[in-house]
Amino acid sequence: MEYVNCNNCGQDNAVLLNEGPDLLLNRPGSFRLVRCRNCDLIYQNPRLTLEELPLHYPDQYEPYQRGLVEQLSWSQKQDRNNDMERRYKHVSEFAPSTGHVLDIGCATGQFLATMADHGWQATGVELSAFAADYARKTFNLTVHQGTLESAEFADASFDVITQWDVLEHVIDPKETLAIISRLLKPGGLYVASLPNPTAFEASLFGSSWVGWDRPRHLHLFTPRVLENYLERAGLKPIALKSFSGHLAVTLLSLEFAVKARGWSESRWRPWIRLAYNWPLRLLSLPAFRLAGALNRLSVMTMFARKAE
Repeated sequence: MEYVNCNNCGQDNAVLLNEGPDLLLNRPGSFRLVRCRNCDLIYQNPRLTLEELPLHYPDQYEPYQRGLVEQLSWSQKQDRNNDMERRYKHVSEFAPSTGHVLDIGCATGQFLATMADHGWQATGVELSAFAADYARKTFNLTVHQGTLESAEFADASFDVITQWDVLEHVIDPKETLAIISRLLKPGGLYVASLPNPTAFEASLFGSSWVGWDRPRHLHLFTPRVLENYLERAGLKPIALKSFSGHLAVTLLSLEFAVKARGWSESRWRPWIRLAYNWPLRLLSLPAFRLAGALNRLSVMTMFARKAE
């Protein structure tokens, strides 16, 4: 672990926001998130070092596993395909009909495969060797295994760059966004989907909210802080949307809440599974749509454009 200053403003003037264990993978330790008093960036401090980070992203890490198409039920495949098509639809509102897309943190490649199906040249970057290899073999994608910095892409070579649930994981978001701006063509589109700490559920679930995901989420951004980062990188925010993060995310936060209270899994697991059903999903839609209209869902997606 290492102590760091605020990545946004450089100051060391933060207050403790919450502290707790790894509720997703149950790795040992307690981890702290702090809020900068100067600029409101939320960040882990002390945080995992670059050498420690891979230990918290095993092959069993849930975002990798949920992309293994052969392990999904029919309904899970439909949900996953619908989610990828929804992402494509929203990207298409602000992007050309075809071009070259780079997905940073592409995991097992399902979004890139969807873009390729719609005629895009699709390239990915993925830190996990397991996930990168799966994306190549299953979807015949071009994926660089490693960091964005090690990929050595040519400047101004992409029409669209996306990060789905990734920016909150990076060591230096300021540097990451500077590289993204350099790699985008003039007028190119950047899309970032990430946890929204101003979400209603962040207040409802407190330190058990899924969006904190200690210790993997190194930085969390309010919409205002994210806009500040983007503008400094030469990327103009053009839209903020909330179209994902519905019942499944709520139930995961609920799972974390009961787990944090020490309840045995046999006591709560059947009820969580029972709650994820179509009638409840339909009944909950009005509430989620209202939260989405207010941009207060657990996940927000920011669209930004590089100057022509």
